[in-house]
Amino acid sequence: MANSRTPSPETTRPSSPLSWPPLREGSPTNDSNKLTTSPLYLSLLASVSSAGAVTKEAVGEKNIPMENNPHPLLTQMGDKAEYWVNGSGDLLRLKFPARLDFHGHYSHLGPYFNLPDSGLDLASLKRARGHFELHFLSPDDEESAQYPQEALNMSRRVLETLSALTTEVEDVRNASVPQSEQPVISAFLRPCSLNEQDNFVLLVQSEPLFKDLPNDNQGAVPRISHSDIGKSKELLSPSKAKILAQRKEQQAASRNEGCSAASVLKAIYSDVTRIGDLYDPDSRYSGLGTLRKTKVECPDVRDGQGALIHPCDYRTKLQQARFVEVEIYLKLWSIPAKTKVNYMMSDRDKFGSRNYQIVMRRMQLLPCTVYLKPTVLDPKGKRKASEEAVGQSAQKKSNMVIDDMDINF
Repeated sequence: MANSRTPSPETTRPSSPLSWPPLREGSPTNDSNKLTTSPLYLSLLASVSSAGAVTKEAVGEKNIPMENNPHPLLTQMGDKAEYWVNGSGDLLRLKFPARLDFHGHYSHLGPYFNLPDSGLDLASLKRARGHFELHFLSPDDEESAQYPQEALNMSRRVLETLSALTTEVEDVRNASVPQSEQPVISAFLRPCSLNEQDNFVLLVQSEPLFKDLPNDNQGAVPRISHSDIGKSKELLSPSKAKILAQRKEQQAASRNEGCSAASVLKAIYSDVTRIGDLYDPDSRYSGLGTLRKTKVECPDVRDGQGALIHPCDYRTKLQQARFVEVEIYLKLWSIPAKTKVNYMMSDRDKFGSRNYQIVMRRMQLLPCTVYLKPTVLDPKGKRKASEEAVGQSAQKKSNMVIDDMDINF
């Protein structure tokens, strides 16, 4: 989704930090200098130099030991998936810059995220995630003149690392399995064809968007007290039992509203966004009944000024976003083959599957102000970068000498 607009000759300064013209052969030296002090260039340079970025050491065998990966983290993560950990046994986190494609094949960012086209129910809501399609930085990109070489190197490093991690698992677990019977895999890297070129892209998913949901069996067993016996005029069914349970919860909540602590909490959370508040052009949320009151979780996605972007605003605030810094962790779901085999079964059901997933911990839109703090003079008259330009070495900070007028959001 590259921006193909070219500034007019009379344009003296681009209106957006993402619209700097590409470097052309024979361009004057001052054009080259301007590109390497553009907000995008400086943000990318600061990102790849910041703490936690995917360096050579971060992806080495010492930090990602093959013999310990992946493995379950049931107590920490609360599910039966396997996760990659670092050399200290902590959850492995990888941070790198990339291009965001809001309209990409794998993107699902609103208004219904990755939910099915019909039949919304409790089970589908529990699987609701935001899906972000991310592209690796490439020398072939239109904006590549604004890419530091370090950012291009990091993109290659991330792609090769994710490929290597997948290869290691498949080689070990398929060692004694005939090729025709090996499980179907959904790898970290997803194929994508764009402008007659084939590339690998990343499908990065958010953590669950709706966590405050009832258990699957809530209301399956009628919850009535002795004092309720004989009051009902009809036989209870599972659906009526759920309604009865929800009614009791609402009554308990209303009794607690008189408490000072409960009143304070109600005041604090009165502006919480719920499923019923989401943009609903096809009226698909309207049929969820009491589930419409479920709180919508807010993944850590920040705009260029560092403000949190709520999922209800993804469709308006992320459509024009082009570059991001993302921090992820990796997980693997191994789905066994079904025991009863028949000729109508898919290969996934017949042989099982392994689903490699990339989960977002944090996403920062680029350029961002935290990476564009202007230099200041210390008492001795020497230049130094602002302390808020996080994770920079002294040498990298010295490369970020820019004028206030160069920052344009």
